[in-house]
Amino acid sequence: MVDLVLEGRAATGDGTIVTNARHYHALQQVATSLAAVRRGLDELLPGDLVALDIRLCLHWLGEITGEVTTEDRLDYIFSKFCIGK
Repeated sequence: MVDLVLEGRAATGDGTIVTNARHYHALQQVATSLAAVRRGLDELLPGDLVALDIRLCLHWLGEITGEVTTEDRLDYIFSKFCIGK
C-alpha cells in the first residue's frame, strides 16, 4: 500500500476526491513523510530516526481526523517562531 500512495495510485475505487485544501495539503505531507520512512528503512537508519518520520505521518493524519487541535497548531507555531513581546 505504501508503494501505491508514494506513486500516487492510491485510488479508493469509489472515485473519492479530496476537496478540502487543508486535507489535501496534509495528505501531501503524509506522502512526503512516508517516502522519508521508506528511505530511512532502505538506508538502515536507526529506528529512533525513522520513528520521527512516522510521528510526522501521524501528525498530518491527525490534522485530518481532528486529533491535532487548534491549540496543538498554535503550540507548533510558537515553537518554531520567536515572537517578541
